[in-house]
Amino acid sequence: MVQVLSMVLAGGEGERLSILTQRRAKPVVLFGGMYRVIDFVLSNIINSGFRDIGMLLQYEPDSVLKHLSFAWTMDRGIARIDTLFPKRKNESYESPADAVFKRLDYILDKNPVYVLIVPGDYVSLIDYRKIVRYHEEMEADLTIAGTMVDSSKANRFGMMKVNPSGEVTGYVEKPKGKIDTNFASMGIYVFTLDVLVRRLIEEDRTSGGSPISFTYGMLPKMLGEDRVFAYNFEGYWRDIGTIDSYFESNLELIKIMPELNLYDVRNPLRSRLRFEPPAKICEYGSVKNSIITQASLIDGHVERSIIFPHVRIDKGAEVYDSLIMPNNHIGAGTIIRRSILDTVSRQQHNDMKPNIGRDSVIGGYGDARPNIEQPDALNSSITLVGMESEIPDNTIIGRNCIVYPDVRSVDFQGRRTISDGECVHPTLHRL
Repeated sequence: MVQVLSMVLAGGEGERLSILTQRRAKPVVLFGGMYRVIDFVLSNIINSGFRDIGMLLQYEPDSVLKHLSFAWTMDRGIARIDTLFPKRKNESYESPADAVFKRLDYILDKNPVYVLIVPGDYVSLIDYRKIVRYHEEMEADLTIAGTMVDSSKANRFGMMKVNPSGEVTGYVEKPKGKIDTNFASMGIYVFTLDVLVRRLIEEDRTSGGSPISFTYGMLPKMLGEDRVFAYNFEGYWRDIGTIDSYFESNLELIKIMPELNLYDVRNPLRSRLRFEPPAKICEYGSVKNSIITQASLIDGHVERSIIFPHVRIDKGAEVYDSLIMPNNHIGAGTIIRRSILDTVSRQQHNDMKPNIGRDSVIGGYGDARPNIEQPDALNSSITLVGMESEIPDNTIIGRNCIVYPDVRSVDFQGRRTISDGECVHPTLHRL
């Protein structure tokens, strides 16, 4: 028997992250120069002293498995991480609750006292021991971790009402109108085992064939029938589920005293250990208020940005307020502002020719037309360049633009200006 079994919901698609999750699951989106989002989740669990972890996978599972094999095999002695798919052929997880229900066999085999259920797609620093301890002290059947959010963001969360003793008295999932509470569920649950099993079986029996749900089904039914308490979390926690929140949360790290301290040895962040050469600032290079990671060569100017491993920035190039992901090579004289450049393969990087052409301009500042194809995702003047893409020399790409994955110079069809909000797609016959 284990005291606490951690179940990580790592099958999320992350549609609001646009092309950043087109080929990877949301939990393995890159973050902070050296990490994936899932690294924060797993590090929190292990730093809390919990060693048994079940990871529920579905969307783009190979992207998660690849990262786990590179980054977490060294920690098998520290924790056991089991990857869990639906057991039946051609079966899928229809919701987080459905995923947990379909792997009750795994949970019952572990026979824990408590089951900790955590999303695999938030960046946070959380000591889960405190939540479990609170659950025990309250003699709760279910404890929901919550935090205060701005009322303008209430429609993105499950919102809770709590009485003075900490008991949850009301719950509304993603309210459409105004609501008289700012206390949001973080999607982190501690269940006592027998209550979780009983409630999941009951929810499945009464669902009428519809997907079972924690937030729309189980939780509201438990109020008044079971002991449901809220744990008030006041530390670092970010929902990076939109392009804006993802971009802002990354760039928060360049502050002199960021709320998320990547250098705190008391809460080590585990990830892939790379034996790479150090970053190098070359003869004409300069860096201000930025994070520069391993094996990067900077011969241009970088300011208020995060440069991921193996990035090359040539003489005269300038990067401002941007995230430049691994293996991008930015040509001489190019200026990049308020943009996210996704990963390029090492082979393309080693070709020496810049994948981001010379004397080009990408992104900018100020208000601009939202993206034509994805206006809800891109409307704050952030430009995206997709995985494995190229930008030709002497090209201007505006704000709120998308250059989709696998675009080659020929796909621009001679266009030298991509106006605000426009998109560039790869030629279909090459796909």
